[in-house]
Amino acid sequence: MRGFSEPKDKWPASLLCLCLLLLLAAGCGRKGAPRAPALTVPAAIADLTARVEDRGIRLGWSRPRVALDGRALTDLAAFVVLRKGTRPDCPECRTAFRERAVLSVENEGRFFRESKYGFTDRELRAGTVYRYRVLTRLVDGSASGPSNEVSVEWQP
Repeated sequence: MRGFSEPKDKWPASLLCLCLLLLLAAGCGRKGAPRAPALTVPAAIADLTARVEDRGIRLGWSRPRVALDGRALTDLAAFVVLRKGTRPDCPECRTAFRERAVLSVENEGRFFRESKYGFTDRELRAGTVYRYRVLTRLVDGSASGPSNEVSVEWQP
């Protein structure tokens, strides 16, 4: 009887070895060269525009499509609108940009994605020059560099 029990004892060990071999062969994630984290962030928005409307300043920009390494972006989470205000007689006064709004990207997983985005700033003071920049934020929290800067003097 001893001859029949030996293969049965080896069966679980063989199965375990086979499973480990399959796990090692499969790996995880996508195959390919590793990407530096600095290259996975979106390229900065380059077409930010601003125009005066009846009740505010309307900003507009295009959806970023690629990361710095040229790969397509598929995990946009939000746009961060930054603003600073200065007096008209001191356009170069040292004032820091502050976060004005965070706009969530709601359609990232859909087949059709928005190609243009915008924001209207209505919290304004007369006689102030407003400068704006926009950052793109990904799901993992990383962000692009600042967009081009636009400037508008608010005179209602």
